[in-house]
Amino acid sequence: MEPIIKISNLSYKSGHTYLLRDVNWEVQQGEHWVVFGLNGSGKTTLLSMIAGYRKHTYGSLEVFGEPYSETNIFETRKKIGWVSSSFFDKYMNHESALNIVLSGLSGTLGLSGDISNQQVKTARSLLKQLHLGDKVDYPFDILSKGERQNVLIARALLPQPEILILDEPSTGLDVLAKEYMLSVVRELAANTSITILYVTHYAEEIQPLFQHSLLLKRGRVYAKGKTEALFQDETLSGFLEYPLHCYPEHEGYRMEAQVSSDICGLFHKQEV
Repeated sequence: MEPIIKISNLSYKSGHTYLLRDVNWEVQQGEHWVVFGLNGSGKTTLLSMIAGYRKHTYGSLEVFGEPYSETNIFETRKKIGWVSSSFFDKYMNHESALNIVLSGLSGTLGLSGDISNQQVKTARSLLKQLHLGDKVDYPFDILSKGERQNVLIARALLPQPEILILDEPSTGLDVLAKEYMLSVVRELAANTSITILYVTHYAEEIQPLFQHSLLLKRGRVYAKGKTEALFQDETLSGFLEYPLHCYPEHEGYRMEAQVSSDICGLFHKQEV
């Protein structure tokens, strides 16, 4: 079976700096991956290229068996739901929440093409389910961080994508909104053939449905494979360059840093 995403020796260069270097990765249809790494590791850069919003410098990238081209880019984008506040916050300001959601139908950053009344109704319904029913006409830039994130989630889900890319989707969400978002992800994973790529800094969000993980470090692949094999003390301690204890907890993982006893010693007054 051909992979739904195939990446070979992929690199992205900005000026004289490589943000990504020699990335090799394949994702099969229906797989669910966690992409894990510190800030600046290249996660958003990589995912924005997979979603068709950034062009790579070297190497090859195929999605649905084809490289991106001028003739297929918008049709391909329609099949990929892309949630990334760090990306879209740069381009969306005064557009209404409803129009941003509807732009997901065309794979563009603004409204394009014919939109049916049913599609508008569905977009409004999604916003209502994400607690934004009373803010469909609000400009994007006056919404809270969590509200903007929910607009992007609705935008990603509207076209019923084959690939869903979630770049730190819980950022800015309150407890209820976060749990609702995770419930939606669980439902999609359990009841559809969708492929999910999920970026998070929070080990507790790495649920059992994410059976595969990609660890990115300074723009390179540090490790990839089964999540349960990678989220171990030795691998993560080497990856993060700090001694850690990692273990499954509830439906996610828990990481504990090993703090030096010298830290506490700084607070002890010396006897005179």
